[in-house]
Amino acid sequence: MEASLMPPKSRRDTWYKEPWLLLVAGGPAFVVCASIYTGYVAMRGADKVVAEDYYKQGLMINKDIQRDAKARELQLNAYLNADFARGKILLQLSGKGNLPDNIQLSLANAATGGNSVSEVIRRLPLKQIGPGQYEGELKLLPHAGEDAVRLFHIKLETTDWRLTGDWFDPGQKPVQLNAAK
Repeated sequence: MEASLMPPKSRRDTWYKEPWLLLVAGGPAFVVCASIYTGYVAMRGADKVVAEDYYKQGLMINKDIQRDAKARELQLNAYLNADFARGKILLQLSGKGNLPDNIQLSLANAATGGNSVSEVIRRLPLKQIGPGQYEGELKLLPHAGEDAVRLFHIKLETTDWRLTGDWFDPGQKPVQLNAAK
């Protein structure tokens, strides 16, 4: 009888069959796969640029403030009405000094349909038809219907001055704009 002090040889699995390998290498492998997928989603669903010349627009804020100040200096008041029956938009403008022959009207509203956060901007030229009276075509403005736009941000402007405001429900009531004090 011979006794051995050496423990018997145990059968050992190969390294890739060890359960601890999954714990040690599994986490980093999962992170690498998740980051590749996240990169794919980011490249595929990239946001559109809001404005190509955003920097230039940012620098123009001082000029816009000067145009608002010019409107205050001229004490401009505007009364805007939508005549859907004739398809016209009518403007009465009063203030100090000479009034321009043409005025640009910009109407901005949220896009209809779905949960869109985009903005639709319509630019309508208004021509002088009498002293302080202007008229423009209304064909681009949506009206009547359940999904009709109810709130517009409006901007009356020339190269020298501008008036801004909000117009709630243009089909029902006119809006009055005054130069901000």
